[in-house]
Amino acid sequence: MEGARLWLVMAAALGMGSKSMGLTCLEHPQNVTTSVINANIVLKWNWDNPCGLNVTFSVQYHSYFRRSEIWAAIPQCQNIIITECDLSQTISDYFASYEVAIRVNTLKNHSPYAFLEFTPYIEAQVGPPGVWFESIYGDVKINILHPEADQQKMWKQDLLKYQLTIWKNATHSKEKTQSIFPGEIIYDLEPETTYCLKVKAHIDGHISFYSPMHCIQTSKVWIGLPRLQNLQIHSLNMKHLLYWDNLYDGNVSFIVQLLLGYKTHYSLDISKDWENVSKCENIRTTFCDLSSVIGSIGIYYLRVQAVRGHNKSPWSKTLQFKPIEQNKMGPPNVSVSASKDSINVFIASPGESENNPMSDTYELTYNVWYRTSSITKELRQKPSQFIIPNLDSSTLYCLKVQAFSETYNKSSASSNETCIETAKGETSPFTPLISGVVIFICLIFVIPCAWKYINYAFFPKCKSPLVIENFGEKDLNRLYFPIAEEQTDKCMVINFSVAFPCKVNLDDVRFDKELEEISQDSGNYFIDDIIISGDNESHQSSELIPV
Repeated sequence: MEGARLWLVMAAALGMGSKSMGLTCLEHPQNVTTSVINANIVLKWNWDNPCGLNVTFSVQYHSYFRRSEIWAAIPQCQNIIITECDLSQTISDYFASYEVAIRVNTLKNHSPYAFLEFTPYIEAQVGPPGVWFESIYGDVKINILHPEADQQKMWKQDLLKYQLTIWKNATHSKEKTQSIFPGEIIYDLEPETTYCLKVKAHIDGHISFYSPMHCIQTSKVWIGLPRLQNLQIHSLNMKHLLYWDNLYDGNVSFIVQLLLGYKTHYSLDISKDWENVSKCENIRTTFCDLSSVIGSIGIYYLRVQAVRGHNKSPWSKTLQFKPIEQNKMGPPNVSVSASKDSINVFIASPGESENNPMSDTYELTYNVWYRTSSITKELRQKPSQFIIPNLDSSTLYCLKVQAFSETYNKSSASSNETCIETAKGETSPFTPLISGVVIFICLIFVIPCAWKYINYAFFPKCKSPLVIENFGEKDLNRLYFPIAEEQTDKCMVINFSVAFPCKVNLDDVRFDKELEEISQDSGNYFIDDIIISGDNESHQSSELIPV
């Protein structure tokens, strides 16, 4: 609020006397803007001069960065007749914020001020770079000059990236856009063909301008040793091997070169920054071990050239390699020991057996799978030594481990499965006492039940049928043990019209199964077999036939 009041007071004080000339003839400047390209800062404005007055313009400024409220006049922008002012020599701190004020002057009066706030770096645009070409081994080398050339001011703290747009100089040709470094070679151009191209520098958050368009005629078909193909690098536990295809017959050697990635952002010509790999100069093999020259971090560029006597092939296409991202991890080594209810796990990170542990390069956690014959469980541990608790005793457990880097979303190969049996559990001193109590309790309940079933099976409690209970003791004695011989009669049994004399004697009646088939439900006795004897002949029948 105080700042706004101060601004109004200042505007009123600086605008005194404007009323006498009339506000319509001496208004403040309009459409105040800044144009910032690289470190060139130009202030621009409009003023219509509706009354055709002879006027000049004056500019003042102050910096918020220095917390100064004192306005300073810009010497080269006092009483000028043009509607712009070059501030490049006045402003050198491009990250500070500034406020400028412009007014219109006559011989006796002046207009109110027009104000503008800006920060040079935020509004800066990247100017066009310089570009020129060279033909090398039938390819085209692009040379690029920094937008600020040798006087880097605005972008001296920035890493400039360059973008190339190229197309055939023909009808309906399509543009191709790619990133490029100063001094880089463009491959795969058709021979004896005209190409046009333009280049611009790129910084995030800033508008940039393309260079003027340039056109170039490519050379004839290359007839020397062909370019090497299919460069690839195999990286396991930070051991890096570069491979390529052998396209040649006869006595051919190879040269491998390496470019450190950080140099590409500062170099004015990367073709001068390539270095031969000492162990891979004039080699006959189609591979090269780069483990000793490539670290775990950073970006590296690789290329290979074939040589036969004085003849050389064009350089292969450049291969970019990011070790920490492209490296693969082998399996960790696992050792275990067991107690009755836990397993102690000891993990050696991938590469540790080769004195190059990946735990020095990556922040590793370990995925562990352990199983029995019936269950499988998984857990994740960060330390390389830990305990798996709460296991069953005398049980075989098998486990395997995989290392994992969450930062790079990278997993190692799984370790071999390792199996171990937990120890037997120790017997508690109270176990015999508890077992005795359990057995005693069981006997208390089991013995009475067993005795009950034995009695039921072998000594059943039988109750005489009611019909027998109605007999007196004498009747029973007479029924089962006849004493007096009863009178017998002569009788004849007639069967199939044949009569046999028989003498029935009740004393000869014998009961073979006395009361064994007694039905306790009905109370009746059933006599299954009756043997009747008479006249020295016996007959067996299921019933007595009266005569």
